[in-house]
Amino acid sequence: MSWETLARLWLHEPDPRSLETAREIESLAPHIGNAAELSTAYTELFLLNVYPYGTVFTDPSGELNAPSAWQTSRRYEVSGYSPPELSEVGAPDHAGLCLGFLDHLDANGEKDPEFSSLLLSWLPICCLAVEREPAAHSFYRALAALTRARLLEEASACSGPPPESPEEEPEEEVRLADIVRYLLAPARSGLFLSRSKLGGIARTAGMRIPFGSRWDVAETLFSAAGESDHAPQVLKLLQEEAAVWGEAYRRCSADQPAWAPFASRWLDRIGRTHRKLAGMREMVKNPPKLELVDDGPLR
Repeated sequence: MSWETLARLWLHEPDPRSLETAREIESLAPHIGNAAELSTAYTELFLLNVYPYGTVFTDPSGELNAPSAWQTSRRYEVSGYSPPELSEVGAPDHAGLCLGFLDHLDANGEKDPEFSSLLLSWLPICCLAVEREPAAHSFYRALAALTRARLLEEASACSGPPPESPEEEPEEEVRLADIVRYLLAPARSGLFLSRSKLGGIARTAGMRIPFGSRWDVAETLFSAAGESDHAPQVLKLLQEEAAVWGEAYRRCSADQPAWAPFASRWLDRIGRTHRKLAGMREMVKNPPKLELVDDGPLR
């Protein structure tokens, strides 16, 4: 499986050429529908639910186009990598562009271990997000699994994950906006919660959440849960989701021991999220009691 083929399937809605190539790949062939169906599925997945950009997974903000995205752009420039898609996608660290850069390096007999290490620190997580996405077409789940397996094969050639400066999380972080910001940033929470996944948690908890952006859905979910008796169930479901992600990291690490240092970092984040959610559940179960202090007669 070439990097170029993977790059094309991540970058574009399927066309006859890419579908013909996909039919020759054993793990993808059973999931191929017609081009119109897959085109709609591509938009639903990558534009509305799982954003395939590096800084979404690596930056504490969880946003596109964080500063490190432009470091990737500079890397492309130095190596002479300038595909037309650079001006078509939302940021230079799109998964498809990154995979295409690996193909570019191979074609020129070049190696960039630092870039490979950076890619291994987030793209397997993006793949897992696609694989766990309720709204994803089976073709794209299979593509993500294939990409993840191909990437993890490269882990042995890397020296380990790039250094990071962990962001300290204040213990008193209880404001709604802080909770939402934390959970929606994989680099902090250790998992990716899509708009569709958040909606599914709301439905399972017996709540109705209106259509909106990922941020809007998350904020509405917590706000509505806090105003009703659904908060314990929502927190429990989030803990269960975090546990599934943790198990996925352990499984990937067992399959490819060279990726274990990367998995360890993500497992640390998941552990922190478990503790935060457990603390929130305890707070909901046993709200802190306010003590009235007698300051004497009013004057």
